[in-house]
Amino acid sequence: MLDEELLAEARKFEKNLLNFFWRQGVQYSEGEDLVQETYLRLWKYRREYKPTAKLSTFLFLMARQVRIDALRRQTRREGREKSWGKEAATSVGPSVGRADAREDVRWAVAQLSEPLREVVELGVFQDLPYAEVAEILGIPVGTVKSRMSNALKKLKEVFDERRS
Repeated sequence: MLDEELLAEARKFEKNLLNFFWRQGVQYSEGEDLVQETYLRLWKYRREYKPTAKLSTFLFLMARQVRIDALRRQTRREGREKSWGKEAATSVGPSVGRADAREDVRWAVAQLSEPLREVVELGVFQDLPYAEVAEILGIPVGTVKSRMSNALKKLKEVFDERRS
């Protein structure tokens, strides 16, 4: 099957994929994003598809993994926001609202050097996996990890200084 034929055939499953995500409690706009991510993953792994298998099975396997990945990103993001929000709120006092705490986090990130800020922006705010951050920045995954560690230490210092 040609690439174009595969994608055209996959497009027929768009409503089924949306329903799949909605039944899992995903909001409409996020469901559309997950469908698009599923199609991107299909494109990436199109050479793995064997026409002897049902395309719907292949698509739903990918959709399931896309949903799992989205849940992992959401969990990581919520954990970071919770811990960073606490740091920001305690740095300026208990009456700070959620929006103010986010602004404090953004301000603190702006204090980082460019290499550290890049990994935080991509890894935290864009919620990309380290491998993807490494690919984007053209550096090894180990360097991404060490920069992230250094960035988090520096952010803690920035918040500690603001508390003083």
